[in-house]
Order: sequence, then C-alpha cells, then structure tokens
Amino acid sequence: MLVTRRNMLGLSAATMGALALAACNNTTEQTGDNGDANTGDHAGTLVVAGNGLEGKFCPLFTASAADQDVVSFNNIALLMTDRMAEPVLSAIEGETKEYNGTEYTYTGPADISMEENADGTVTYTVKMRDDIKFHDGNPVTIDDAIFTFYAYFDPTYDGSATLYSNDIVGLQEYRSGMATLASLIGNAGRDNTDFTYWTQEQQDAFWAAVDDGGTKFAQEIVDYMMENGATDVASAAAGWNYPDLPADATATTFFEAIAAAYDWNFSACEAETAGTALSDLIPEDVYAMGTQGVETGDAAPNVSGIVKVDDYTMTVTTNGVDATMIYQLSIAPCSYKYYGDESLYDYENNSFGFTKGDLSKARSLNGQPMGSGAFKFDDYTSGTVHMSANADYYKGAPKVSNLNVVETQEADMVTGVQAGTLDVSQPSYSMEVESQIKEINGNDDVNGDVLSTFLHDFRGYGYIAIAAGNVCVNGEPASDASKALRKGIFTLIAAYRDSGVASYYGDTASVLNYPISTSSWASPNETDPGYEVCYSTDASGNPLYTADMSEEDRYAAALQGALSWFEAAGFTVADGKVTAAPAGVKLNAEGVPSFQCNIGGGGQGDHPTFMILQEAKEAFASIGIDFIVNDIANSADLFASYQSGAAEMWCAAWQSTADPDMYQLYHSQGSTNYYQINDPDLDELIEAGRQSLDTESRKPIYKEAMDIILDWGVELPVYQRSECTLVSTERVNVDSVVKDQTPYWTWKDEIEKLELK
Repeated sequence: MLVTRRNMLGLSAATMGALALAACNNTTEQTGDNGDANTGDHAGTLVVAGNGLEGKFCPLFTASAADQDVVSFNNIALLMTDRMAEPVLSAIEGETKEYNGTEYTYTGPADISMEENADGTVTYTVKMRDDIKFHDGNPVTIDDAIFTFYAYFDPTYDGSATLYSNDIVGLQEYRSGMATLASLIGNAGRDNTDFTYWTQEQQDAFWAAVDDGGTKFAQEIVDYMMENGATDVASAAAGWNYPDLPADATATTFFEAIAAAYDWNFSACEAETAGTALSDLIPEDVYAMGTQGVETGDAAPNVSGIVKVDDYTMTVTTNGVDATMIYQLSIAPCSYKYYGDESLYDYENNSFGFTKGDLSKARSLNGQPMGSGAFKFDDYTSGTVHMSANADYYKGAPKVSNLNVVETQEADMVTGVQAGTLDVSQPSYSMEVESQIKEINGNDDVNGDVLSTFLHDFRGYGYIAIAAGNVCVNGEPASDASKALRKGIFTLIAAYRDSGVASYYGDTASVLNYPISTSSWASPNETDPGYEVCYSTDASGNPLYTADMSEEDRYAAALQGALSWFEAAGFTVADGKVTAAPAGVKLNAEGVPSFQCNIGGGGQGDHPTFMILQEAKEAFASIGIDFIVNDIANSADLFASYQSGAAEMWCAAWQSTADPDMYQLYHSQGSTNYYQINDPDLDELIEAGRQSLDTESRKPIYKEAMDIILDWGVELPVYQRSECTLVSTERVNVDSVVKDQTPYWTWKDEIEKLELK
C-alpha cells in the first residue's frame, strides 16, 4: 500500500503488469481508416485522455500513470491477473474464472508454475508461448525476458521498479561489487580524500553542482512549502517528508538529505521536484554520475537463481516463500536487440545484452519505445502520443486502426468527450461530475445517448486513524483499557459514516467496515462467516443497532455504546456523561478529556470525512468530551503531523497494491506503521500471510489480522469510493467496452476488442 510521495517510487514491476494489456479471446481483423485525432471527426482513431505524460515510455523506466498507460498499450506482461488481481497461472490455454455471477476466460503470454523445494527455496517456472512478435517482426523469446530481468537487477538501475529488492537466489552477489560514482562521492562526504574511484576534478565538480543546482532544486521546495505555512527550511523539509533536519538547516543540507534518500541517484531525485527538473540545474556530466557504474570489488558473474531452460522457458528461484514475488513476474519483456546490444547477448558466457553498469542505450530510447503489444508507438508530439494497430498482435489485430493518447486537464475530461475531441476519459468522480454527466445526457442518468459511464471501486479507501502511543491509558498503548478508550472514540464516530459519506459522494461511494479496499480479493464479504459492522457493539459485546432503528435512535445507541467503552477504559461516567478520566488521558484547560483529529480539508472542510467529524464533535460534547477537528490547509502539513508521530488522530487514504500484504502498514517493524501498533500475534499473522502462495488460505489469515487491528482501535475504515471511465456513446460501440470492470481489469485490458461506430 502507498501513501507518501517518496513511496511512489517503490512501485514494483507488478504495477506495469496491472496496466498491461489482457483479454479473454482473440479478435477479428482490424477495420477502419486513419483520421484526424484532434477533431470530432477521427474515424478509425480512438482518442484517449491522458494526464501527466512525461515521455518515459520504455517499460524499464516508466513512472507516471499516463506514461504507464502508453506502455500498457505498447507492451505485453508475462504474468496475467484476473479481475481480482489473482494470478492466472495457465494463461496460454486460458483459465475461466467467475466474477459477479459471470464466467470470464483469461489468456496471456505465459504459463507460470511454482514449486517449494526441499531446501526451502521456491522455484517459479515461466513458459512463454512461441507466437508473439515484437513490432519490428522479431520473435519474443525468453532471452528478451532474461535481458529485462538483468536490466532491473543492474546496480545502476534507477527506474521505479523494485524487482532488485526481492530475495532471488544469487541476486545480491551479482549486484555487489559495483556502485554509482555519485553514491561513492556523496556517501563519502565532502571531506573525503580517498580518490580510488574518482578524481579530484570529479569530486570538485560534483560538490560545486550540489552547492549550486542542488541548492536551487531544494530551495524551490522550501519556497513552495513556505507559501503554504512553513516557517523555515527545517519545517519545510518536515512537511515534504524529511522530518529529521536540524533547526538551522539550509537548502543545501536539505538537498543532501534528498540525495542521500535516493543514494545520490539524481534521476530518481527528480520525483521530489517542486518545479524545475534537477537535470536542468546540474551539469550533464555531473548528473550522469548518478547512473555511472563503478566497480568496487568482486561480484558474481550472474544471478544463479535465473536459469534459461530453452528458448521459451526460464526458472526464477527465491530464498523461501514470498507471496508478493509472483506479481514481480509481471515484467514486460523488452527486446535485447532493440533496447540493448545484440552482440553483447551471450547467455552461456554471462553476457546479457549490455555492459553491466551501463543502461544508457535503454534510457536513450525512453521516447522511442518498441514492444509487442496491441499498438505500435509512432511518435509523441504536441502533447499527443500517436499509435497504430499491431496487425500481428497475438490476441488478434485491434479493431481500431489508431490510438492517440492526448494530454488533457481534469476540467476537460467530461466536456472533451461531449465535444468529440475525446472518446474515452477517466475524470475524478464525484456528485458534481455525476450531475454534469446527467445534464449532458439529458435523461437524469449517467448513461445516455451522449455519454456512457463505467464505475468500479477505487484501489484504496479512506480511513480515520489513531496513534496508539498518543491515545492511551497510563502510557500503555497495548493494554485492554487503552484499546477500550480508542474503541469508544471510534464507536461514536462510526455512527455518522453513513450520512457523511452519502452527503459527499452520494451513491458513488460506500461505507467500509474492514481496513482493506473492497477491490482486493482479501476483502471480507458481507456473506462471509464472522463479518461484522465495525465498532457496532458495546463493551460487553452486545449489538448496538437493530434493523428498524431510526437514524436518531442509532446516534443515541452509539452514545451509550461509547460510554460503555469509556467506562471499561477507566473513565468515571455519571448521568450519561464522563466526569473523570484515567491517568494518561489528555485534558484541556478546563480539565475535560480532549482529543484532536487532523483532517486535510483545505481549511474549508472540503473532505469526505469532515461532516462525519463535525457531527461526532457535537455528540462528544454532549457526553463531556472535547473533540477538536483540526482542518489543515496544506496537505503536506497533514502528512508531516502523522508521519512524524506527533498526531493523535488523522484522516487520510491508502492506495492499495495488487497484493494485500500488510507488513508495511501494521507490522511492528513496518515502515509506515504510523498507528504505532505493536502486537506479536498480528506480526505472526502478517508474516504467515507472506509465507503462503494460496490466496484461499491467505484470506482467513488476513481476516484474523484485520480483526486484531480493529480490536486495537487504531483505524476506522470510512469509505470506498468509485473510479469512472467515461465513453462517448456517439462514437464508441459501448457493447465492445469491458464489462464488470475492476481496478485490476479496466477498459484498457481488452483494448483490441474496442470498436468505433
């Protein structure tokens, strides 16, 4: 799961796979003619809205969501996943799976099998089909997949994928003995006098560039943050997710902290920009030091866990079971003849298509990609990516001749489809957008003669959190009394979720009861044994609500339920009010128990959870508790408040990955365990969930883990919102658009079937 700016760079190769093209069955030959993409008359050309095109279209280095869409149209992915992100292991012949009462058949480029070995290792066998061609006519073979793996493994790789972090046998031995020149200089520090790997001139040029260009880069961030409430460099850095700078920090030291976080890889540092690209501020030769490999010692000649079996088969062996590894096989095979040097590919002699430490050829082709997907890349000009149909696509030629991805602002996502300059867009869905679509259709419906709307759950959810160490009794976050305190707070707030979510989202979102997106295969269903509405019982375990209760009766029941939890926490309750608090609970100036929840409503209450908190605030006041709703204008300050461990409570949203692994968020050693939860039983369940390859056996493990999280009272799930795909009813055959879309199976996944009228 992802939340912070820097974590966005932690996207695995599976992210590409989630966007990769996939379909159920082969299609017929293409039809249609070329046309003008930027007018309402673009016969034969499908025009798609994009937002945030950066021009990084090589699968190895793509980053933005818009660029990843282009990559998905242009490439295939080895691993196929279904509508619930479950791997399709027999994709060559195809697997039929049921979703929402309908059976769908999924086919793909490869079969993948897994075997647990006697020595504790796990071997994945990847067998590709033999009829896939790159757009230049060359066959896609296992050598191309191996070349791609080694590009991701290279010590100088600076893309967003993290395949190199997996525990593949022999991987670390291969990656050792090499570092980038910039990391050697930067990590050694300004006072280093060992010039084993660089010259005095290189070091002088390096630090001069840091003092000049790097300082300007960081200063732009500082200026932006100070416009939004920061008071100095240290507070600006803290709001930018760098909370550990000294009080007298300068823009130069801020940049050094940024660079160190990315191991002095300047191209990776670009993710932190507040405006000017770092490449425009640092001389080209110094900037290149961030990807210039330098041998520092001995290394293995290959990754022993990567073995070529034949021209279309390979094995990948890992040290132990890791349920997330299967998704790393979603790589898009890149042609070693195109992105590498054919003369340097000799598998038997440990040469994999490029000189180790030099990925410059692949980087140079970011703007000229070549893959094996449904559409060939033609060019990227004037904010538009032009692509043409691949007649040799292994699932069958697309039914449209051309596909254009056009840079589009959010304000034009709906009106562009209405006007005919776009055929497909994905606007941010809200009640306002819903009303706009209905007005355009003129039938009080989001589906009509002008626009057709396809909704699916967002791959994430909104929540309210409590830091256990900041809201507890007697300084003991894990005690039963502390858990009761937090459950009392959430019991009262939870009662207002239905009205609050409906007020903000209408019927485009639903109330959530478990800390996981409903888009995940691990999400509990209402029909599952043990499913419960969260925080809906009193301290004795009695249900608070009945089906025939009025809204006011439910609020009254929630008050009584909350009071029972407060009593269990050690509060004194008399005549329906809290009159005294146990040791360790914060009191305001009047001696009243006080809790504060931070929310990023722009200082204007513009947040789906704001109304929920405001109504709960009045309810808390009625029982003698001071509940403060702190609406923070600058979202960076909100992030800093809980990432630094200072916040008691906050509202935010997680974006979920395809696999529901909980380690990062809830394990006691998790990197973003802002809840401060530390439970050995929970840790054991999270680790057990990683050590199984069977989703059916993992699902009850995660359900039990979620029950523990809710019992700690550190998270209140609030809403599951929708994502929207908007299609022109006038120009697109709506019947050809993917049915039963999910976050993991969208209109893009059967792009070759889409028809224009």
